[in-house]
Amino acid sequence: MKKTIFLLSIFLLVGLVACGSNDTSLMEKYVPKAEEVVKLLNDGSYEEVYHQFDETMKNALPVEQMGQLKTVIEKSGEFETFDKSTVEEQDGFYVVVLVAKYSNEDRVYTISFNDHDEIAGLYVR
Repeated sequence: MKKTIFLLSIFLLVGLVACGSNDTSLMEKYVPKAEEVVKLLNDGSYEEVYHQFDETMKNALPVEQMGQLKTVIEKSGEFETFDKSTVEEQDGFYVVVLVAKYSNEDRVYTISFNDHDEIAGLYVR
């Protein structure tokens, strides 16, 4: 059941990339926050990212498990730039989808923020 819900969430978030957002105030507020999270992940600063998590994320993704991202990020190569970004407000969360260009392969980061600007969701594809 959890796997089904997780997969449905992914499909919804991928749909957000296609929709985009034209709300400049949301873009100005949340895109830099999400970009900073990606930069911290690129640098291996998992503790700093962890401290931005809400309680649910802290329980779901301890710092030790975040270290597994290192392999994925290293496989991508050197970070080059952010290519595309969207922000959508969905059920009280602000969902940022960033396309990050790396030297070997691009990554799509989906980072959700709650109304306290804490990270309530983090997905790397």
